[in-house]
Amino acid sequence: MAIALQFAGFDINNLRVSVSPLSELMAVLHVLAEPDHHFESSAKVQAIARNLDDRLIAEFNALSPLWARFRARFFFPVSTEPKQNLDLELAGMAALPLEAFVSMAAEAIRGFSKDLPAAQQLLRDEKVRREFLDTCRSRSLGRFELAEQLLNDPEQFRQRIIEFCLDCWNSFFKMEWEDLALTVGRAAAQLAGKLNQTDPIATIASLSVTAKAFRGASEVRFDKLQQRRVKMAERELLLVPSHWIGNHLTVKDNAGYPVIVHFPAQTRQEDLLQIHQMRGRLSALSADSRMELFRHISAEPMTTSELAVRLGQPAAQISRSLRVLREAGLVVSDRHGKLVYHRIDTATVLRMGPDLLATLTR
Repeated sequence: MAIALQFAGFDINNLRVSVSPLSELMAVLHVLAEPDHHFESSAKVQAIARNLDDRLIAEFNALSPLWARFRARFFFPVSTEPKQNLDLELAGMAALPLEAFVSMAAEAIRGFSKDLPAAQQLLRDEKVRREFLDTCRSRSLGRFELAEQLLNDPEQFRQRIIEFCLDCWNSFFKMEWEDLALTVGRAAAQLAGKLNQTDPIATIASLSVTAKAFRGASEVRFDKLQQRRVKMAERELLLVPSHWIGNHLTVKDNAGYPVIVHFPAQTRQEDLLQIHQMRGRLSALSADSRMELFRHISAEPMTTSELAVRLGQPAAQISRSLRVLREAGLVVSDRHGKLVYHRIDTATVLRMGPDLLATLTR
């Protein structure tokens, strides 16, 4: 599955790179809501959580569907004009047409955008409203309560979100942003420079290891658990760097607003595994014979001949098994004089759990 950005007819003048403190705040809230998916930030998450008061924690828990798996679109810039100031971005959220705000909130509360009724129907059609509330209730009581408040008084709901963001700013995010603004600003400047010098399609594809550029089709495809094709002709595209997003990347393409690509500012993409690489590692360990061999060299480095004697297998079979494990990145072979010793790559094996989670959730 993939989100494909189709650039045929795209005006390069509609491409911008921008820093967004509101999007970064949303990324922090997302990590706080789903710490198991962001193990690399666990220490910082715990430090922030310890400093939150009970009232803010209660409001965070109640509103968390808005930034959990499906991030609400209103946390991202609503125009390509640079607004590197939280107050200005919150003013942009406050100025959104009511129906646009309701649609953005409703899709985040429900948790997916497929076949979302129009805002007018949600607000005025009793049958549509009831079906939407029933869907939210089937997901969780918290989602149902948020959906009910949204439809009963959308302006009060919007004000609740804005006030929560300001409380977060005063509680912890102002200091966090002071530390991060330079990092994400530098990433934005570097990307803008790269876009001026190289092929934009290739540059956009370089934002994620999950992306592929198809120059013949003028298309970039991001491997995501969604299936969408976004025609970029007459659309604006805004690339927003983030520190807290970790290895993840988010694409938002709500009609009438810039397409957003929210990408990691610092992650070394060449160090991230693609799905086929993780599949290869799991496959390499799936055979009983290779797992037994793997267990022996986890205890001590051994030569092919030593393994053949210990396992009672022909040396050629041992060599084939070692090759599979080595190609999967799980085994290292070191020459000492005339002998070659095989050992497990301990660092790679220790990372398999976190790597698997990161690969699945990107």
